[in-house]
Amino acid sequence: MTIIFMLIGAVIGAAIGALIGALFLMLATKMVVKAGLGYGKAYKLTLMVYLVSMLISVCIVAVTGVAPAAAGTFSMPNIVGWVAGLLFGGYWYGSKIEGADGSPIGFGNGVLVALVIIVISILIGLLLATLFGGAAYLGAQGATG
Repeated sequence: MTIIFMLIGAVIGAAIGALIGALFLMLATKMVVKAGLGYGKAYKLTLMVYLVSMLISVCIVAVTGVAPAAAGTFSMPNIVGWVAGLLFGGYWYGSKIEGADGSPIGFGNGVLVALVIIVISILIGLLLATLFGGAAYLGAQGATG
């Protein structure tokens, strides 16, 4: 029964995360292919990529018997999951996002969009870690010092 609750939580987490991820997709699409993308479509595309990436991770756990998080950040299960998620994202974005001429942007541009999303996510993560990690460190220093 616990696994059911974990899966439900993961789907809810993906749906909530896709709210922000859709904004990243809109920005990345504008940067890579110079085309606008509506929020509704961006949300649906992002949610699908998140859910399929989650399914890929579940398959990796089933095949290897090791959860990617337990194996370490740069472990083979994690790397395989990242690459598979990137390739699926490139395929999905490339076939569903239309360029300025109205035709799909293609796999290559889809992968570029996915890579730009990853870079945006990393930069925002580093910024938040610096701001809040530094604040937590300074708060701890003030409490002890």
